[in-house]
Amino acid sequence: MSRLTSVKLGLNYGSFYLYAGIFVPFLGLWLKSRGLTASEIGIIIAIPHIMKIISAPVISQMADKREEYWRPLMICTGISLFFFSFYFIANNFLTIFMVSVAVSLVMPAMMPLLETITLNQVRRCNLNYGRIRSVGSLSFIVATLSFGLFLKSNSVDYVIWATFIALALFLITALFLPRGNRRLSSTFDQDKSRPIRIMLVNRDFIIFLVIVGLLQMSHGVYYSMGSIHWKENGIEEDIIGLLWAIGVIAEIGIFVFCDKLISRFNTYYFLIIIALFGALRWGIIAVSFSVPLLLVTQLIHGLTYGAAHLVAIKYISSNISDKYSGTAQSLYSALPLGFAMAVSTYLGSVAYGAAGYYAYYLMSGLCVFAIIISVFALRLRK
Repeated sequence: MSRLTSVKLGLNYGSFYLYAGIFVPFLGLWLKSRGLTASEIGIIIAIPHIMKIISAPVISQMADKREEYWRPLMICTGISLFFFSFYFIANNFLTIFMVSVAVSLVMPAMMPLLETITLNQVRRCNLNYGRIRSVGSLSFIVATLSFGLFLKSNSVDYVIWATFIALALFLITALFLPRGNRRLSSTFDQDKSRPIRIMLVNRDFIIFLVIVGLLQMSHGVYYSMGSIHWKENGIEEDIIGLLWAIGVIAEIGIFVFCDKLISRFNTYYFLIIIALFGALRWGIIAVSFSVPLLLVTQLIHGLTYGAAHLVAIKYISSNISDKYSGTAQSLYSALPLGFAMAVSTYLGSVAYGAAGYYAYYLMSGLCVFAIIISVFALRLRK
């Protein structure tokens, strides 16, 4: 039974990251083909991160109160798929903006809901979260590599078709997920009426969110302008897809082999190591267009995203009560992955439009700031 549960969860992660593996690397190219400026591209890419601030915590708090996550996930996916279909007729900044807002009304809540279902099953069935999550990363690689090769000889318009199909697959695989319910309490818990408030007054949790937020913000230029930066400097679409894929291969290695290791050591030591390598990564990407060097540098993505995410999941699983797990997941999604990324994505695209590769040095600076706060957090715990 536990193996079947792992397969069901893995398939759902796989379908979601099939969608992400096409949309994230190649959306910027599609937007540019529609005549959008660097600043406008930054706005569009930032929209889902902005909407996470509201939609993910509100929907997840409702799910925590009802102690039910599968039905909200299905509803959110269906609504997102419906609004996503309007991308087929959007052809300028205003219409693309409106569709992006509509899609993002509920889509940002999908991953926190899936993560909550997964963590519940990990605890119940003694599953390995890293290996389940690695299926998503593998799917991202397949999507990025194959679609990058496909785009080399086909229209960038296929970006929307492919992502629509992948999102439909996510809806289908979600039908088979474990329902993810915890056993309902026999008595009313007063704290259940205000889980967001309880989490937002937890000092250690807030410091943790700030640090992982800075680490995620450091990806802002990379996510919004990375493919465009490489394309403008002579790197072809298939190599761009390979560069994205190499980063995710490293991420898989972290998920598969470091799941147990990360739980054995202090969270903030790992965050300091991640931030050090992040500062190095963005400094190299800023100035180098040597494909071999970039391929090596992209391996650091295993740390800057993969390890950072795994540390966050382990922190929530180990330090947050089960009855607040959905809300904690949503705040992690809304603040570091939402608000922080929205600010960084937009400002990063503006900075890139104004100063080119120098924008990546700002990303290195965010990693340095994360190191400083991590050291401060360690001193508070002594």
